[in-house]
Amino acid sequence: MNRKCLGCGVLLQCEDKDKIGYVNSEIINNADYCERCFRLINYGEYKNVETDGNEYIEIYKNINKTNDLVLFLVDILNFDSSIEMINKYIDNKIILVITKFDIIPKSVKEEKIKKYIKSYNFKSNIIDIVIVSSKTNYNMDLLYNKINEYKTSNKVYITGNTNVGKSTLINKFIKNYSNNDIKVTTSILPSTTINLNEIKINDELFLIDTPGFLQKDNIFNFVSFEKLKKIMPNREIRPKTYQISEGSSLIVDDLLRIEYVKGDKNSFTFYISNDIIIDRINTMTNLRGKDLQLQEIDVSSYEDVVVNGLCFIKITKNAKIRIYCNKGIKVYKRKSLI
Repeated sequence: MNRKCLGCGVLLQCEDKDKIGYVNSEIINNADYCERCFRLINYGEYKNVETDGNEYIEIYKNINKTNDLVLFLVDILNFDSSIEMINKYIDNKIILVITKFDIIPKSVKEEKIKKYIKSYNFKSNIIDIVIVSSKTNYNMDLLYNKINEYKTSNKVYITGNTNVGKSTLINKFIKNYSNNDIKVTTSILPSTTINLNEIKINDELFLIDTPGFLQKDNIFNFVSFEKLKKIMPNREIRPKTYQISEGSSLIVDDLLRIEYVKGDKNSFTFYISNDIIIDRINTMTNLRGKDLQLQEIDVSSYEDVVVNGLCFIKITKNAKIRIYCNKGIKVYKRKSLI
């Protein structure tokens, strides 16, 4: 037997219950999903897959051997690190798809985001940019039409970092443009898709789901499943703005501590999940946890400070700040998105 799980793309097997792709031998001839995906879809149970992501890199290199169109999906809150992945691994023609537009405040216009993204130093193989929301169906018809315009065969690859919404987008395509009664496995946890998974949308289009690029410096790797559910925004973000003075601090749940070391009275606006609590403290005393790593950053006016996978913070005046978070989480600054 050489059948693949419709959920994650792995080959089905009934020999070893502890290995990926396992299905009970009594039902394997009729099973569409491996046991891991079946339990995730029906019961919300997640079984972790141990991987360092190196085997996935070989998959991406093999995509370059084709002439097929690639959709590279980027989370609208966390697209900076994706630029490196595009430039390093993908040589095919790319439609850059910015996902989760529904979580950005409605006051932020699509064209402003596109203009901002175009200022990045991409390779010339990005042929178009489409901003979508699979949740609200925003621009899905536009993306479908762009795919049909640019595709070189009936196969199109879906790539991007973990948790950018690849499988969610595919499921929306199945619902909108296919008569197939299948569902790709989705989860907020990494390594849900663990092999190439070819999904027929119609006779003219097959979408090939790929494992997500693993970001070792993303906060997803440092928190529990329950905390991850709080971190991932599931509705429109309400920006949280704090007017703070030198010597004050902000405590972001139990995830992050920010000390305002030097600068005039300033405005810090957080673009972060509405479920995350932020407290202000008018002191910098006793905030240094032994388990946290210090990063000191000089921020120029109207720059963002980004905590990979958690949030970005718009700061309106020059400032020196100290950030304490788990060692290994990437914290950096960029020009303001909004």
